[in-house]
Amino acid sequence: MSAPRETDLYPPVKAFLEDQGYVVKSEVGPADVMALRGAEPPVIVELKTGFSLTLFHQCLARLAVAEDVYMAVPRQTGKRFLKALKDNTALARRLGLGLITVRLSDGLVEVHCDPGPYAPRKSARKSGRLLREFARRQGDPNDGGQT
Repeated sequence: MSAPRETDLYPPVKAFLEDQGYVVKSEVGPADVMALRGAEPPVIVELKTGFSLTLFHQCLARLAVAEDVYMAVPRQTGKRFLKALKDNTALARRLGLGLITVRLSDGLVEVHCDPGPYAPRKSARKSGRLLREFARRQGDPNDGGQT
């Protein structure tokens, strides 16, 4: 099988959005995919063949014109991809972006997170651990940035 192309992602993403009642068009201005449903704000999807800083930059730029911006990448197999998916889903949430994967073998589209404001959950246990360690330390014996 040849390397996936961005254009391979478009038909499954288009079908997925159309099934939800959107009218979908490709390459509208700088956006790879734009979808409209009634009087709702537009949804923009940026298609890429893999996770990259460029993908995040493009999606952040699209937030200037739409509230709902998704990134879409091909679904891969293996632990390395699953780790990248987990990490990039967390980053997308923090940036207010949505994340979609597309399994090219059958066109399955999976939404891993939707765009929205980021509200991290605080961990009382981790916070308490940091405060206890800080209180135990005598002086400031370390140079910052060693760990």
